[in-house]
Amino acid sequence: MSQLQKKIQRIQRRENSRGFGFGQAAREQPAAMLLGAIVNDAATAKAAVEAGADVVLFQGKDAQTVAPAIRELNGEKLTAGAWVETLDESGAASLRDAGCDFAISTLEATSSAAVDTDAMGQVIVVSPEMDDTTLRALGPLSLDALFVERPLTGMTLKDQLALVRLASFASTPLLVSVAAEASPAELRVLRDSGTALVVPPAGTAPDALAKLLQALKDVPAPRRGRRESGEIAIVPSVPSGHDHDDNGDDE
Repeated sequence: MSQLQKKIQRIQRRENSRGFGFGQAAREQPAAMLLGAIVNDAATAKAAVEAGADVVLFQGKDAQTVAPAIRELNGEKLTAGAWVETLDESGAASLRDAGCDFAISTLEATSSAAVDTDAMGQVIVVSPEMDDTTLRALGPLSLDALFVERPLTGMTLKDQLALVRLASFASTPLLVSVAAEASPAELRVLRDSGTALVVPPAGTAPDALAKLLQALKDVPAPRRGRRESGEIAIVPSVPSGHDHDDNGDDE
């Protein structure tokens, strides 16, 4: 199981249990979702994590472009992913050897032989235009998440329902692009639509990441009564193929 998947499972459990137990109000408010950061080298990756990022993404054309940058982390305890345009079997092997935790790629440009979720996590890029049959077929693949690039501002109810459709039909949580200055209200909508991790644009400074993290902590806890009755969207359950022990987590 990838560290990304473990983090997603952990934050889902935390969200579902918020508001219970004595002394809850005295604790620091947890973030509603994970925070990702797009980085280009080991130095910016470490700075992003120090600012509060849970996951760093190295973006490039292919695995051969990204793997050296991930290898520069030299065993640092960071959850590093590779967002690549194409991914083949040898590329996936090079990413794993470099210490990559998961890869992000498209269906069309990903070799099926490159995907082995027991060895490295896999996230697939999707869009609201993807048909229902394809989305349902993604569920059994044991993907870590689906990545959705969306406009950073101006979400309508129609846009929200599109995210709910992606998450629910594929039974898979979402990674979603978001503006660095997103408000707690905007982040709440993403959380309630099935999003587990938000990613601001490349080049977002550490101080902006820290502000976004605070906004994630300011998102109000879900109203448990409504969630239990099934009246609103729920972050999808992890597919059965990911129901493994969390032993060996780096946190």
